[in-house]
Amino acid sequence: MKASEVRVVPALDHGESYVEPVFLLVETALADDGEPLTTIEQISSDGADGAGWTVKTLGQSVPMTHSAACEWAVSYAASRDIPIVYERDETVTGGYAATLSAGAGAGAAASSAAK
Repeated sequence: MKASEVRVVPALDHGESYVEPVFLLVETALADDGEPLTTIEQISSDGADGAGWTVKTLGQSVPMTHSAACEWAVSYAASRDIPIVYERDETVTGGYAATLSAGAGAGAAASSAAK
């Protein structure tokens, strides 16, 4: 799968249910010192009934900007045929998906992720 084929969309609100059988979740928040900390997880459904989920943490509380984490996640997803990356950036309003949908940086993200 090419990085340009991976969709990056805003994460669902807490309590809402995901329906994809496998996806990445990128969440960034500010540490006490004001620096961004990012967690990246691969989430997969447990079987055909979708009753449970398996969470594989790829990075927890990593000192990384949200945009850099999303670019890494897109590259990782593309290399493993995972079609979607959900993202939540609590350090700013809008998030990475909003930036991509507005057209700013979409080419840079795809080209960086394809490397």
